[in-house]
Amino acid sequence: MRLFQREKVITVSDSRQKEMIQEAFVQHKIEYKIKIKEIMQKNAIDTARLGSLGNNKVKFQYSFYVDREDRQLADDIVKSIRFSLSS
Repeated sequence: MRLFQREKVITVSDSRQKEMIQEAFVQHKIEYKIKIKEIMQKNAIDTARLGSLGNNKVKFQYSFYVDREDRQLADDIVKSIRFSLSS
């Protein structure tokens, strides 16, 4: 997988969705890379009132990148996973 030929397919923040996508990509033999971004969720009211006494939550965003040639299959897989989660 060449760096300049990777395309972002989806970004999710739910670890269950992340795992389902990973399993599906492996099952279909799609090479992928994940970029993980840490996001601090601050509760503005609690922060102002209490300071930062553990009220801030750490959340992660997972962005999936695949080879250009696998993009269509990856999109189809992601759509089917999202459909099954919404049903």
